[in-house]
Amino acid sequence: MAISTQATLLRRMIRPQGDPVADNPLTSSRAVRLALTKAAHESIGLVLTVTSVAEAEGTLDETLAALDDDLLLVELLRRDGLVGLAAIDQELRTAIVEMQTIGALIPKPAVERRPTATDAFLSLPLLQAFLGAFPATVVGTSLDGWGDDVLADAKIPDLRTAGLMLADVRFRTVQMSVDFGVADRQGVLQIVLPVIEIPVGQGLPKPSPVDWHSALQDSVMEAPAGLRALLHRVTLPLAALRRLKVGDVLPLTGCTVSSVRLLAADGQTVAQAKLGQMGGMRALRLEPPPAPQLTELDAGSPPPESEMLLPETETLEGWSIADDTKDVSDDTALEADQMPEETLSPDLDIGFATMAMDDLPDD
Repeated sequence: MAISTQATLLRRMIRPQGDPVADNPLTSSRAVRLALTKAAHESIGLVLTVTSVAEAEGTLDETLAALDDDLLLVELLRRDGLVGLAAIDQELRTAIVEMQTIGALIPKPAVERRPTATDAFLSLPLLQAFLGAFPATVVGTSLDGWGDDVLADAKIPDLRTAGLMLADVRFRTVQMSVDFGVADRQGVLQIVLPVIEIPVGQGLPKPSPVDWHSALQDSVMEAPAGLRALLHRVTLPLAALRRLKVGDVLPLTGCTVSSVRLLAADGQTVAQAKLGQMGGMRALRLEPPPAPQLTELDAGSPPPESEMLLPETETLEGWSIADDTKDVSDDTALEADQMPEETLSPDLDIGFATMAMDDLPDD
């Protein structure tokens, strides 16, 4: 084996650089050889050569009838369910045991004996390594997807028990004959798994056309948008603000139930609203914006600062806090038991934003 490898390397080194390299496509047979050779060496240090790879298909009875009675049978699971089996002959399982016990192969044929649960347990590292490398190695070949997500598990007592445990479907058997290079010892590994049925003429479904304009608009319209109701903005001295406690009442001079504004997250006014109640809850009824008031201005004089014109009816006043020191601004709300009550009819077709309240007297 060493002489053959050295000769191959020498041929590659002395080949002229201009010679084209032969295109050797990866076949299923070559992929299986690579997977088993690599798995045996990396898992238990067993150096072997895969001399041949054969495939066969058949029913469950035909598949089991082709197996010998003295083989070591190991369960193959997929998603915790039994789907197939691995069959290891006497020479291969003996080589596996020797590599994991004494670290080398004995240069004489294996002694005939019945397979045991210990043989199955010692064979798991090689089987797991092979089954783990198999799916990636056979991508693009006829075995692509056949061995995906398969794990080796416990020993199966015999072929009769295997026939009772496995489903009655068509199976594919991949048989790999290996040579250990010691005393003409050769072994066999067989993997038995169900055939993957691919419907003929049935391709992937065509994707339905998407109206990206409508889809984007629907996504934007479903985005959350928060509103904040502002009844009044009051300016307080810092000293008075620090002395506030639970139960204090703030004056809302010039504020009415129609002074509510709905503000967006950026502080922009979205709508004008009127405060009331509905079903025992605080409610806001959307109102049309107030009509602009036109006033005559003297020529050359700058226009006054714009301000919101509030209705003169239902003014909320009569509360006071003194001591002027430093002005600060704060958003304040009326206490439920101090606010005038306005009953909103439940049959209005205008949207309401509701808040819990104790009582509001009728308008």
